[in-house]
Amino acid sequence: MVNARNGERGQAIAFYALLVPLMSLFAVLLMEYMVSSARVMDTVAAADLAAHAGAQEITVEPDGTIRVTGAGEQVAAAYFAAQNLPYAALSGVQCGRIYNRSACRVTASVETPGWLLPKRHLEVNAIGYLAHGVTREDQ
Repeated sequence: MVNARNGERGQAIAFYALLVPLMSLFAVLLMEYMVSSARVMDTVAAADLAAHAGAQEITVEPDGTIRVTGAGEQVAAAYFAAQNLPYAALSGVQCGRIYNRSACRVTASVETPGWLLPKRHLEVNAIGYLAHGVTREDQ
């Protein structure tokens, strides 16, 4: 019986020596995923706000003609920049007729943290449609 116990000595140390690094690796991967998700959600919110602000600058004539000036794109870019997200960059703004409706589309790029996995840039798109009768002048 003494020989069996001597053969089992150190098994717990070996088990924890393998388990602790694997659990740490899993925790870092989980945190990287959570931070990436939070960054994407923040960028989606900023892009959505910017798209809706830009869409309010579109003018619809009484005959249904959509009149687009550069003001919508400038306003959308200003709204996105005002959010001051250090990990996000504005890729483009397009205001006018999108999917046959008056709208403004904002595209942004989000950088992942890159703690364990290589840094990547994720693309975010947001479209703000102009509600009928809601323009900057109506407010």
